[in-house]
Amino acid sequence: MEVAAKKICAETLERQQVEIRQSVKDGLRHAREGKTKDFNVVCDRLEKKYTNVKI
Repeated sequence: MEVAAKKICAETLERQQVEIRQSVKDGLRHAREGKTKDFNVVCDRLEKKYTNVKI
């Protein structure tokens, strides 16, 4: 049971990390494409979104 729980937790953590990486990539792409006025705005939005994410 404990092994299964650890596996689920590891899979969840990995999925969340992939989602965070993708969000960062999207933010960088938007900044390069000029879809955002300030790169700091992108970083602030991502930081606000993921600062209190439960892992």
